[in-house]
Amino acid sequence: MAENYWTRYMRRRPMTRRTFLKGTALAGGGAATAALIGCGDDDDDEPAPTAAPDRPDEPEATAAPDDADEPEATAAPDEPDATAAPEATPVPSNIKRGGTLRIGGSVGGDSVFDPAITNHTITYSLGMGLVYNRLLNYDGDVNVHAELAESLPEQPDDLTYVFKIRPDIHWHDLPPANGRQFTAEDAAFGLSRFNEDNPEFIQGQLDRISDIEVIDDLTFRVSTNEPFAPMLRFLADDPILMVNREQRDAVGDAGMKLYENQVGTGPFVRGELDPGVRGILNKNSNYFEIGDDGQPLPYLDHVEHLAFSQEAQEGAFIAGEFDHYDNIGAGGLFIQVQALQGQLGDEVGFRKRLHSAIEETHMHNQKAPFNDARVRQAVHLAINRQIAVNPFGPESGIYMGPVPQMFHPFAFTEQELLEMPGWREDKDQDIADAIALMNAAGVGVGADETITIPTPIQCPCHATGIKDDVSVLGLDLELQQATGADYFAERAQGNFTMNIGLEVGGTDADTYLYHRFHTGAPFNRVGFSEPDVDALLQKQRSTLDTEARAEAVREASLALIEHSPQAFTASLVFYPIFRSYVMGHPERIPFGLTHNLGRLWLDA
Repeated sequence: MAENYWTRYMRRRPMTRRTFLKGTALAGGGAATAALIGCGDDDDDEPAPTAAPDRPDEPEATAAPDDADEPEATAAPDEPDATAAPEATPVPSNIKRGGTLRIGGSVGGDSVFDPAITNHTITYSLGMGLVYNRLLNYDGDVNVHAELAESLPEQPDDLTYVFKIRPDIHWHDLPPANGRQFTAEDAAFGLSRFNEDNPEFIQGQLDRISDIEVIDDLTFRVSTNEPFAPMLRFLADDPILMVNREQRDAVGDAGMKLYENQVGTGPFVRGELDPGVRGILNKNSNYFEIGDDGQPLPYLDHVEHLAFSQEAQEGAFIAGEFDHYDNIGAGGLFIQVQALQGQLGDEVGFRKRLHSAIEETHMHNQKAPFNDARVRQAVHLAINRQIAVNPFGPESGIYMGPVPQMFHPFAFTEQELLEMPGWREDKDQDIADAIALMNAAGVGVGADETITIPTPIQCPCHATGIKDDVSVLGLDLELQQATGADYFAERAQGNFTMNIGLEVGGTDADTYLYHRFHTGAPFNRVGFSEPDVDALLQKQRSTLDTEARAEAVREASLALIEHSPQAFTASLVFYPIFRSYVMGHPERIPFGLTHNLGRLWLDA
C-alpha cells in the first residue's frame, strides 16, 4: 500500500504523529458468570461461553453504586522502582477471626493444579491461588509489591536483579517439605521450572532470563539476556507461583497436576476435595504475612467450596447457603448485582473490577480475505464499539485499543480513542471509509458480492453485533457456537479464518503487544508479520525509562491499529459478589486470578 487510509488520516489530523503519540494523561471517564474466566491451558486464560442480551435490545449502562465506582481508565503506576514494600502496621481493628467462608459454584475435579500449565480460574480458587505464593505480586492499581521477597530486587545494572527472601517463610507442614524454611534455592527452582523443556508448560514470559544464581540461603541473582522492561511485572503475574521441588521430584510433572500434591507456602493448606460436591482449604497456622490486627494471617479458619449448578446458584445465595460467589478470579455482571440487590437490598456486597479479560475478534492474516490489510481495516472501521463495549449488558466493559486503559500511561485513554476512526461515535464517515477500502481491495461489497466466512465463536456476547456491523462490507459471518475446548484448540492451531471470543492478558502492556503480534510469538494466533512493527514491539519491551517506553508502546499500538491484525474493541468489567458481612475486599481488587483470601473475614 502506498498511502493507505490510516496514513492519510494521520496526515490530515491537526497534530503530528509524534505529538499524538505523546498524548495526554487524561483519565477516561442473569446467567451466572462464575466460569467466565477460565478454560484455557496457556498464559491467556479463556473465559467460558455465557449468554448475553441481544445487542439491539441492550439497555444503556447505568452507573454502579458509589461504593464500587472506579474511573474507567484506572491509573496504573510507572515502572516499579526497586524499593521495599511498606510493612504492615498493626492498627486498632474490629476484625473478627475464625469461621468458614463458603464459596458457591463449581467444584471441579478434573482441573490441573500445576501453575506451570494452567491459568484456569477454578483451580486458582480451589487451590493454587491460596496454597502457593509468588516472589512479587500486584495490587488493584498494578503496583508491584514484594511477597516472598523481602523487597523489590536490587538492580545494579539493566540486566541484573538481586532478590532477598524473607527469613520467616516455611513450607506447609505436609510431606515431603514438612514445614521446612523456604530458601533461595526454592525460589531459583520455582522460576527456572517455567523454562524447562516441557511442551505442556506456559512459555514466553520468563524466556528473557539467561541465568539464576543462588548466592546464599536467602539471596539469589536473576540475569536477563537483554534489558527487559516487563520483568518485574511478569514475575508478579498470576502463574509465577512457587511449587515445592521435593514434591515435584517425588511425583513428577504428571503428579503435580493433582490437587492432592499441592504443597505451598500460602495462607491456606489443601484439605479434602470431593469433585462436584465440596472442597475445603484449612488455615496455615505458620503463615508469614501479618494482618491489620497485628496477628498472622489468615483471619479465616477455613475456605469451603460448595457445588451449585448455575441454575441453582442464585437461589442458594438468596437462601443464605453460601457467602461468596465462586467468581473470585473474575466476577459477576452488573445486571446480576442489580437482580440480587432487588431481592436482598444492602445484604449484597460487590466490587467493580477492571479485568484483564478482553474481547477478541481474530482475523487470520494469512487467509483470504483478511490477507489484505484493507479488508481488516474495513472491519475495524465498521464495528460499532458503542455497542460492542458492553458484551454482557450494562457496565460490562470499557473501550480499549491494543492495550487496556488500566495500563496508564502506556494505553490510549477513552477520550483519545473516541477521537479515532473506529471508536468515534459518529459512524457515518467510518462506514464510508470502510466501503472505500473494500472497493480498493475489490472484494465483498467492493466486488458486489457476499463472502461467507465460517466464524467459530466462544460465546454470543459481542459476536452477533459484529456480524451485523460487517454485513455492510459484504461479509456474512456464519457464527458457529463452539465448545470451549474446540474453540481454544482450533484457535491455537490457526484453524480459522475469523473467530470471536474472549481472552485474558497479563500484568504488563507487553502481554498485549509482543506476545500477540510479534512474528513467531507464541500467542500470535493471527499469523501477523510486519518487520517494521516487530521492531517497534521489540523497542517497547527493551526501553526501561517509563516516559520513553510509554511513547514506544503508543507508537507500536498505533502501528497495530493501522495494520489491524485483529479488531480491538473492549476490556471487560466484572463484579465479585458476596454477602455484605464478608469483609476485607480492597476497593480495587487486582484484575488477575490469584486473589489472597487471607485478608477476608466474616462480620457475623
